[in-house]
Amino acid sequence: MILLRHKAISCLLSLCILSSFGIAAAESPSEHFKTLVNAYPGDKTDLSQLHPVEFNQLYAKVKDHFSREELKAVLSKTAAIQLDEFHMKRIVFVASPDSVRVQSQQHVDWVPKLVNDETLKKGVTFFQQHNATFKRAYQKTGVKPQDIIAILNWESRLGEQKGQYDIFKIFVGQAFYIDDIEKKLYREGAYNKEGAMPRDEALKRIERIKQRALTNLGETLIQSRKIGIDPYSIKGSWAGAIGIPQFMPASMGYAADGDGDGIIDLNTIPDSILSVSTYLQRNGYHSKGSKYAFKRYNQDEMYMRGVSLYSEEVEKRGVNNVSSWIYQENK
Repeated sequence: MILLRHKAISCLLSLCILSSFGIAAAESPSEHFKTLVNAYPGDKTDLSQLHPVEFNQLYAKVKDHFSREELKAVLSKTAAIQLDEFHMKRIVFVASPDSVRVQSQQHVDWVPKLVNDETLKKGVTFFQQHNATFKRAYQKTGVKPQDIIAILNWESRLGEQKGQYDIFKIFVGQAFYIDDIEKKLYREGAYNKEGAMPRDEALKRIERIKQRALTNLGETLIQSRKIGIDPYSIKGSWAGAIGIPQFMPASMGYAADGDGDGIIDLNTIPDSILSVSTYLQRNGYHSKGSKYAFKRYNQDEMYMRGVSLYSEEVEKRGVNNVSSWIYQENK
């Protein structure tokens, strides 16, 4: 597991990144975490009583870092458990038995949107600006820069779009509220709609979503306490992915320090570059090929097609000087 620490009070907040509040000199990260959590107003809702099964499952994941009472306290804040319309809409959609069909119908072909002259020019510029970092990443992992750029382009437009959701609320909603939402949708006749998933299939899908959310929520809590940040303020995508490479909290074991400052911050480009290259290296990049590793990053067919095409096209534009790096390294 990666241990992260603060870099500066001006850094953007994320699970793997740094708190905009900093750590008070007199407090340990754990104590600062408590101070930040305690500053939020409480709520009378007791998730441990309302959802004991899910609470106990979450506690099993964090018990080496939180007592039961501490976990209850973190989950008793309005900021943690009161979902506004912005976040609730996303949970309701995910729980809907026709969400898979709707997503499929709405799923535009992102390949031409993300692999075109404009995005390729940006990729070349990105490579030129961070050439030294790509070289270090290659020397450490053997992952080619065009493959890293292709992923960062698809995930966050090279850092331009990192998400605006509170990931704590996203995971709480998926872990604790999704069952009740599904039951409400059932009573309202959601399964009678054309194209709705059969309920037995939908319930299995929801259970998978819930278990992933519990895992990611647990990791969010553990890392937030270790580095002393506000868990309720971490921003990310609607799925809970964070930073430039859009890592899920459960994937933080691949996060890496790309600039040698002793800090892992996935809102910085050097750390994002080395983190992506580390992920690919450890997921079959050399033994099974880049496309296999891309699929490990995201199993969507369109994703693999788009990332592979971008890598090929940006290489043609000059992102291909790996051989010179090998020469310099061996010299």
